[in-house]
Amino acid sequence: MTESNSAWPTAAETADILRFLHRFADLMSNGSNSDNLLRAARMLEAHVALLKQTNELLQVERSRGDSSAEIRQSLEARISAFEHEIVALKSTLAEQQSRNDTIVAEMERRQSEFLQRAEEAEAGLAVAQAASPAIAVGSIAVPLSILQVAKAQFESLAAAFEKSGNIVSQVMCEASASSLDRAMLDAAAASEGGEDRSQHAA
Repeated sequence: MTESNSAWPTAAETADILRFLHRFADLMSNGSNSDNLLRAARMLEAHVALLKQTNELLQVERSRGDSSAEIRQSLEARISAFEHEIVALKSTLAEQQSRNDTIVAEMERRQSEFLQRAEEAEAGLAVAQAASPAIAVGSIAVPLSILQVAKAQFESLAAAFEKSGNIVSQVMCEASASSLDRAMLDAAAASEGGEDRSQHAA
């Protein structure tokens, strides 16, 4: 069992004991008792020196231990702070990744919609290009050559009615020929207008 510091003799008590041993050895002056007293005095001095050195080393080690404890506490505090920071960074990274995934999904959805609209527009354009020109209700499409033949027939009839003196029939045939001529001119003008619009669009 290690004795407490309070049980150890003080420096003054140790000095008194050493003086007593030396004085008592001088009184005996010779013999084994004197030698034993001197040996005891030297051993006591050696033990006192060793005890002093041990106490000094103990103080140094205690100081080092206190310093190590402070360093350990500081390191533990820093490690705890780093761990909290890592957790916060992971949480922020997860949130950012979630936002990025949402943005990417939205962009992919919009891209799909745009592609679908483009395909629908291309299909509609193809259908419009393949469809024949619209004809108004109550009208028919007649080749221009047929109108030219009809106009020539009305003009020939008008000339025949003029020779026979049938003025009414002559006027009617001339009016019909004039109407056919006007219709052909209008069709030609409309055709030229459509070609001009196509060239401007190109």
